[in-house]
Amino acid sequence: MIISLSLNPCIDKSAWVARFQLDAPNRIRVERLDVGGKGVNVARVVKALGGEEWLAGFDYAGNPVARAMEAEGVRHRLLPLPGRLRENMKLKETETGRTIEISEAGAEATEKDVAFVLDAVLSALRPGDWVTLSGSLPPGVGADTYRRFCQAVQEKGGLAAVDCDGIALREALQAKPALIKPNAQEFFALTGVDPMQEKETLNACQKLLCQGVGRICLSRGGEGAWLVSGDGVWQCPAAQVEALGTQGAGDTLLAGLLVALSRGADNGEALRFASAAAGASVMRPGTLLCRREDAQALLPGLRAKKISVPFE
Repeated sequence: MIISLSLNPCIDKSAWVARFQLDAPNRIRVERLDVGGKGVNVARVVKALGGEEWLAGFDYAGNPVARAMEAEGVRHRLLPLPGRLRENMKLKETETGRTIEISEAGAEATEKDVAFVLDAVLSALRPGDWVTLSGSLPPGVGADTYRRFCQAVQEKGGLAAVDCDGIALREALQAKPALIKPNAQEFFALTGVDPMQEKETLNACQKLLCQGVGRICLSRGGEGAWLVSGDGVWQCPAAQVEALGTQGAGDTLLAGLLVALSRGADNGEALRFASAAAGASVMRPGTLLCRREDAQALLPGLRAKKISVPFE
């Protein structure tokens, strides 16, 4: 089973504008409006790819997350909290192709609320299950939250996969997670290394492995993805598709990787499957995520290769 943690879900709103103007009215066209957030996206994709999903976390006034999950058949256990569900706006300029993302912080949660969710996760957890700890943390919750979840999950025989940034990521690294999934920007913020510099990037990954991280899945956007572990380094190019929407592509990459690993795939095959899923997500507009049939169709065109670059 793959348990997805969602402590700060949102409404994802995708919109278009010809060109963003400061100090002037901006007329937008809303393309998609969906309940989302990293944990929610992972659970959706796991289900779409035929995995065993379970979503745990918070919900808000009117239970919008629960209602969305029920409509999609995603199994969940969510604690209702006061306040409204936060909104994320991704605005795309059609004239330039640039995007502007504006995210609300979200309603406050308490440590008691966090403890309830942790108990729910540990009650459902079986040895060997993956637990994804992804996305931002809500106000009122300590930056060490993912570290505490990671420790508790792995002490019970689970495998923690961390996909966050900043202080929350640095704290989580202390618990030696089984996997982390930074994108290029997050990797640079963590290590100070440009992930387009191959040798330096691999040396930085080696340092993370020496600190106790089990695997690093590095998402490099259009340059594809790497999977680095003590067994070696695998690379897979991005699927060659028309990109209609990149929202959720990283969440899809993580979900696809964990689905494949949970089925016993080796690192290379798991990365290849994850890359196909991410490509299938990019093919769809706005915040729509991948379809299983699209991912399967992209698989034959992808090859993951093991590379040999000496670590310093």
